[in-house]
Amino acid sequence: MKILTALQTKKAEQIAFNMGINGARLMENAGSAAARAIKQNYNLEQKQVVVVVGQGNNGGDGYVVARKLKEYGAKVAVIMAMGIAATPDSLAMQKRATDCGISVINFYDNTDLSKALIDSAEIIVDAIFGIGFHGAADREISSIIKIINTSKAKKVCLDLPSGVIADSGEVLGSAVKGDLTVSFIGYKPCHFEYPASEYSGKTVAVSIGIDDKRITDYLAEVIEVSDALSYLSKIPSNAHKGTKGTALIIGGSLGMAGAPMLAAKAAMRSGVGVVKVCLPKDAYFAAAPMLPEAVFLPKEGKDGFLCGEDINSSIFKNAGSVLIGPGMGLNDNTVSAVLKAISRSRVPTVIDADGLNAVSLDPELLKSDSVVAVTPHPGEMSRLTGKTVAEIQNDRISVAVEFAKEYGVITVLKGSYTIIAAPSGKIYLNTTGNEAMATAGSGDMLSGMIAAFLANGTEPEKAVVAAVCLHGAAGDKAAKELGKRGVLTTDMIETLPFIFKLGEL
Repeated sequence: MKILTALQTKKAEQIAFNMGINGARLMENAGSAAARAIKQNYNLEQKQVVVVVGQGNNGGDGYVVARKLKEYGAKVAVIMAMGIAATPDSLAMQKRATDCGISVINFYDNTDLSKALIDSAEIIVDAIFGIGFHGAADREISSIIKIINTSKAKKVCLDLPSGVIADSGEVLGSAVKGDLTVSFIGYKPCHFEYPASEYSGKTVAVSIGIDDKRITDYLAEVIEVSDALSYLSKIPSNAHKGTKGTALIIGGSLGMAGAPMLAAKAAMRSGVGVVKVCLPKDAYFAAAPMLPEAVFLPKEGKDGFLCGEDINSSIFKNAGSVLIGPGMGLNDNTVSAVLKAISRSRVPTVIDADGLNAVSLDPELLKSDSVVAVTPHPGEMSRLTGKTVAEIQNDRISVAVEFAKEYGVITVLKGSYTIIAAPSGKIYLNTTGNEAMATAGSGDMLSGMIAAFLANGTEPEKAVVAAVCLHGAAGDKAAKELGKRGVLTTDMIETLPFIFKLGEL
């Protein structure tokens, strides 16, 4: 599914009109799709449902939902938050709702009854405002939103929670706090931007009859697990370890032997044939028992850290990809090692962790032909760009895109809803993953997965997109099995074969 701004959504609707689908048909499609999504998430039989509608087309969608939920066995009432419908299509849907016996009540004419219905409802559908909303809800609507939010009912929002701004994700006044949001045609930026994302709850996007392939003007794509699995290079039946590729990981230091080994283990669980780990000899004896399948290239180093003298052409032999940075530390020695590794690499190279911290001293180094991807968290991105973390978090998509274009590298800006920006300007947004993944080593796991897919021969953009999505999927599986409090990165790595197995079925 795609992410569309309010204007892009209007353009998509125009595509439907050009195809001969009129506004009433689109409204019927939207309401029907939303009702199906509600049915998939909640038991509706004999449930008390209240649909709160506005005057516009979002309210019209609400009237359709009310009619469909009644067909599904719910006891439905509609409350008009702003009076009778004000658009022709919405007015037509209001009439159809009343014609089928649904009670439609004006909140201000029947305030006590409306409050009682909302208070006793088991499901409330919010259809007050749509993507055209700007500013803040007025005092009257704010009072209705407050009543909705204090109800114990499950709240379902159509397209977006009323009170949030579609494109910016701002909440300038009161807004409905949803448990489920059903977004039409595609997702909206507010579903992923703070603070609006905290109001959306679980968000699902539904088609309303517009061919997705015809929608060429959009902000970003949401990565689906099925698509991510399809991006990976296939393993031939006559494969051997050489044909599955070799990933070289350069990192580690005294006291930080685990980071490169988590990346190495993730790479092997992601299907690479051979992993080579170049690390200082002071870290070797701690690292070696962690992964007997790895090939180690211990180097003399200085004071437990890699240095420029350790990086020679021999370590790159047979490497199909290179990962620089996990557990490396940051000092003059490691900076020289990173710079030399970038200059010597002739294969797709990923820079992460302390590799990024070293490069932040001279980001122009990223313009090397070998560097294809960087994977910063907001703090690392702050050092790379000179922007504050707050500035980055307030405009994550633009920051990632600008950086990708300027330095010609695929930029993975990690965090809740990780953003992937390609140098072409194409943007992907990841929805897999959860708070259980906020644990040491999670980023090392991701960079190891990217290195594995690159070594397999997967095209860089697809390799990065797939790794981000499947990394999150592994975190979701681990959290489902173990809970969200005590998940370790090693737990997530162990789920990877089960994730990949889905692509083999």
